[in-house]
Amino acid sequence: MRFDGPAGPPPTDGSCPFCDQATQVSALATTEHFYLLADNAPLVEGHALLIPRDHYACFGALPAAWDDEVLALKERIARFEVERYRPAIFFEHGVFGQSVYHAHLHAVPLGPSGLDVHALAAPDGRPVKGLVDVRDWWETQGQYFYLESPLDHAERSEAAIFPPREGPYVRVLTMLRQRSHIYNPWQPQFVRRMNGSDKVRALAAQWSDFAARES
Repeated sequence: MRFDGPAGPPPTDGSCPFCDQATQVSALATTEHFYLLADNAPLVEGHALLIPRDHYACFGALPAAWDDEVLALKERIARFEVERYRPAIFFEHGVFGQSVYHAHLHAVPLGPSGLDVHALAAPDGRPVKGLVDVRDWWETQGQYFYLESPLDHAERSEAAIFPPREGPYVRVLTMLRQRSHIYNPWQPQFVRRMNGSDKVRALAAQWSDFAARES
């Protein structure tokens, strides 16, 4: 197992919330190496996190042997978001901009971002076709920001990886704020955390019904 970047080894004092067993047992879904969690400060109802059970810095640091597993769960999340909410924007702070130093991929049902993701990444970022591209960036460039946006209200999307620079990052954050404001008034993170319990419960109920209908 690699512990690249500021994530470092798992804290021995149990302070990492995503390593906490109490967090993991509240998961919406689990696989051998990953779990799905409702974000406790949701931008909108349906905001979920895809998280590795083990303590890694970012998705670029994950073993290639886990690719099929994580992609299968990510595709399941994408189907869920389309069916119950809207197509999801996926994004990851590849250490850059992280608030919790444990890899986690956001899935936020906001519909198409309106951004030309590949153009936004130019000239120093690059388009992403798969996890191999994210892993290559992490191994050769280090920190990053990842964005995947639906192209329409189907399941097509485009993705890119950005270097840790404020310009593109601020544009993405502005887009997330504007898109989320369509569905509910924008609130800062600490307020969303205090007021997010209803959205968390609603997401859990929607996922439970979705999973039951899948089986």
